[in-house]
Amino acid sequence: MNNAHQVALKELWPIMKEQIEDGKKVRFGPKGTSMMPLIRQGVDTVVLEKAPPKLKKYDLPLYLRENGQFVLHRIVGENKDGYICCGDNQCEREYGIKDSQILALATGIYKGEEFMPFTDKNYLSYCKKHVFKRRCYYFYLTVYNFLKKRIVKK
Repeated sequence: MNNAHQVALKELWPIMKEQIEDGKKVRFGPKGTSMMPLIRQGVDTVVLEKAPPKLKKYDLPLYLRENGQFVLHRIVGENKDGYICCGDNQCEREYGIKDSQILALATGIYKGEEFMPFTDKNYLSYCKKHVFKRRCYYFYLTVYNFLKKRIVKK
């Protein structure tokens, strides 16, 4: 029987933050399905480290939304307003993520006991393919919705 007690990230963050700021790595299991298939809730864990001053496309930051929600989503682009992030299992992009909102950077994942650093060529290949597929799907939805509105009006 599993007697493990789940603690909300909001409660753990002060301790995690202290460790990360001291240059240590922190391992935790994200909740939710937004990063599937890469991250499976209750199965996989990610390693967080201190984020560099500037992030790049395909980085996987932990950031804090203005409403206080913790989010672990991939950077899929950047514009003048900040980073553009999206979960691997989502179509909706989130715009305007500022450097000041970035709490840490995921640098690897444990799939069971097997560790894969995010510098691994297989991981980078996954990112590029997945982001490209999402971009195509997003384009498809945009065209579909546009045509649907045009056809319904007539």
